[in-house]
Amino acid sequence: MLALLVLITFVLCASRTDTPPLPPGVVKEHVQLHLAGRSLFVTLYHPAKDENAPLVVVAHGFTRSKRYMAGWGSHLAGEGFFVVVPTQPAFADHELNGRVLAALVEKYREKRRVALMGFSMGGLTTLLATKHTPVDAWVGLDPVDMNGKGKWAAAQLKAPAALLLAEPEAWNMHGNAKSIAEAIPGKKEVLRIPGATHLDAEWPTDLLGQIGCGFVDEKRQVQFREKATQFLKATLQANPVVR
Repeated sequence: MLALLVLITFVLCASRTDTPPLPPGVVKEHVQLHLAGRSLFVTLYHPAKDENAPLVVVAHGFTRSKRYMAGWGSHLAGEGFFVVVPTQPAFADHELNGRVLAALVEKYREKRRVALMGFSMGGLTTLLATKHTPVDAWVGLDPVDMNGKGKWAAAQLKAPAALLLAEPEAWNMHGNAKSIAEAIPGKKEVLRIPGATHLDAEWPTDLLGQIGCGFVDEKRQVQFREKATQFLKATLQANPVVR
């Protein structure tokens, strides 16, 4: 019993994440929604100046939740984006998660330019979401494919894309995002971060994940953040959208 309690305590402590600070003027809002037949919890990050700021929907990886992408939400809102970070409702039903993400886009789109961005499994589900709603950009943070679904969706993608990749390893399906990148027919940027582990693209991450997937490095993490932000700004903030 003592050993079990020690193990439980370790897991709880090792799975803690730090709450990223909000940039000046950014407002965080927690909401519960019912979309595509599912209930889900979402955090909205409102920029200091909205005025139809571009929308970025950010999706977490497998077995994770919205708190593991909270750093992206805070950061991108500080850069002038309206950011929506959900906890995806399905454990492994990627098609369902894709439909939910598409419904999120439709709920908050209004007159905004729109990007979908996803880490790991979230890279796949955001790609699948593009089958159900048009977007202006897609960002894959070391995305993974499953059964060729991502490759198939990528072949139909009509928006500019950016893929930021870690080194091939078991946790990113040995770098099978390469097939996604090759399938995208239009404008795309593909960049491998030298020496990066899978979790360098997650923000924030936890100790438990790093023990399994490799430890993160601040310099590599910054490269993911800078490259993704540069792409989103160049793609979404250059000109206002007219719908």
